[in-house]
Amino acid sequence: MKKISLLLAILFCFSLVGCRKDTAPAALESTNSVETNQSTEIPEDTASEDFAETPDSVDNEEAEEDDGTYWLSGYLKSSEKDKSGEPDEYGVIQPIIYVAKIDGDSLIIEGTTNFRNEESQDPVGMGPGDYAEFIITDETVFQMVGGEYGPETVTKEEFAGYLESCADSGILLDLKITGANVTIAKIRS
Repeated sequence: MKKISLLLAILFCFSLVGCRKDTAPAALESTNSVETNQSTEIPEDTASEDFAETPDSVDNEEAEEDDGTYWLSGYLKSSEKDKSGEPDEYGVIQPIIYVAKIDGDSLIIEGTTNFRNEESQDPVGMGPGDYAEFIITDETVFQMVGGEYGPETVTKEEFAGYLESCADSGILLDLKITGANVTIAKIRS
């Protein structure tokens, strides 16, 4: 039963990250939603409860509180594009982001990502090895996480510089996405 739940979660996650390459940042800002070729449904965390395949299993109050917020993460490894989304020696799919950059008010990523409903949750699925573009707003928080003193908040320009210098470092890029907007962007060492 866990395998079926995991497979369903993975299939739903494949629909989350894939934005078309021809979508312009201006078009994203005007529609305020991520365009994908597939459904944008976000799977529930089914790891800690039995999965019922009926629509009645979804609590209506929980559905009303869902604001489309989720977390994506992947390791910055620009030289390992061919390994992105492939299983490692233990059979675990590798969440490798081989392109991560800020272009104006857009955060662009290419690669395979882990998907979580909450920051502290274990990954419940994988995003496809595709192109995704998210909107950076004035409220977006950029952080460098690691070391002894906790997270350090940096400017968008500083974060863009860190993304460029860490492109093949293997450290974790962690994004909180609400709709099509980046709420929090973290580089974790």
